[in-house]
Amino acid sequence: MIREIEEQFTEEILTEAIKRFDINNDTVRSLGGYESFVYEYQKNNAFFILKISHTIRRSRYNIRGEIEFLNFLSNKGLAVSNAVPSTRGNMVEEIAAENGSFLAISYEMSLGKEVSDEDWNESLYEKWGEFLGKIHHATKGYEWSNPAFKRHAWDQEVQLKAEKYLRPDDVMISILKERLTKLTSLPKSKDTYGLTHTDFHQSNFYLHNGDIYLFDFDDCGYTYFVNDIGITLYYALSYPFKEFENKTEYYKLFFRHFMKGYLKENTIQEEEIVYLQDSIKLRHALLYIYFHQANDVSNLDEESMNWLKELQRVAASDDPMLPIDFVQEFKSIYNSIH
Repeated sequence: MIREIEEQFTEEILTEAIKRFDINNDTVRSLGGYESFVYEYQKNNAFFILKISHTIRRSRYNIRGEIEFLNFLSNKGLAVSNAVPSTRGNMVEEIAAENGSFLAISYEMSLGKEVSDEDWNESLYEKWGEFLGKIHHATKGYEWSNPAFKRHAWDQEVQLKAEKYLRPDDVMISILKERLTKLTSLPKSKDTYGLTHTDFHQSNFYLHNGDIYLFDFDDCGYTYFVNDIGITLYYALSYPFKEFENKTEYYKLFFRHFMKGYLKENTIQEEEIVYLQDSIKLRHALLYIYFHQANDVSNLDEESMNWLKELQRVAASDDPMLPIDFVQEFKSIYNSIH
């Protein structure tokens, strides 16, 4: 959690948000939260989510853009968690704070259950890729209703402003610029770039009757489709819900089935797949920056400091993070289905 946000949050803010959505306080349960305060509550025998963010991260209009995109995907038949209005009929409730405002939003609770190690198999990998392919295909026809609602571009995320959070002599500042320069050299078109989830990892969807039900569009923004794929691969390959003896074989197995599903719904070119390793490495670098944003690194214990140094070493290295030739694997997958 960003420290400036955490320091301003009070019980009074939560109480006011609960009031504006007419929630029974006895049903409210904290779910924690990484960048926002997230709660579960019950109303009319159904479950909902209350999320409280801050204008340090997102503007009111920015969140309206998220909700509009959610509605668009829902209308396209994708299983996503829809937003619900407050008692005043507002999709976003603004609550004044000492510095800026807190923004409260409520969503329907996603159907289904959390992914478990029993679900972690080829069928899931393929459905995962298929769902992301559907988003990328659908977003090619997306237009915002109000220019003010347009979501941010991927290279405008606050964590990419490395100079704000890192020491001036930190090597990650120049490394990050290099990685951004490389990724932004990709051509932009409706077939390569658009508004998408940008955080489609295994903790942001449930399984309902075997199908994916996606939620948490808080980070949705404009990015290259290959970067969006890279974000998913970073989490799925680096942090699987199951241990694999031969990690390299697991990487290949996941990628083959994921891309097989993806190519059912959307096309992508070999020239784009070339950038997958860079996208994965960039995501790793963002974790390093986020850690500085959320913590006082001058007061870390030895274990945390060693972890941070290792994170920096891997993020700064020119070597691929994962020992897999994505281009070669992609060729094999593409040729097998054409």
